Amino acid sequence: MTKKYTLKPGKHQFASGSPAIHDNDNLSDEEAEWYLEKYPHIAGLFVERLESCKVEMLENVSSENIKKETETTPSEADQQEYQPEK
Repeated sequence: MTKKYTLKPGKHQFASGSPAIHDNDNLSDEEAEWYLEKYPHIAGLFVERLESCKVEMLENVSSENIKKETETTPSEADQQEYQPEK
């Protein structure tokens, strides 16, 4: 089965303050969609920017904005991990 979402090689961190644990071997399309909806800035970690993503891409992200984001303490919502529906 072909995956709809393919990450670039390596392990990736999706949420600020979380470990880099995501790769193509452990990320389902369902999880990818959930993370992309919650963290739209991670779309660049995928091989292709898919039109089917319901995510608006940020064209120009300045290093100043990235620095501000990484210096903040993650909120409880940011620390939330994907939980599949039962």
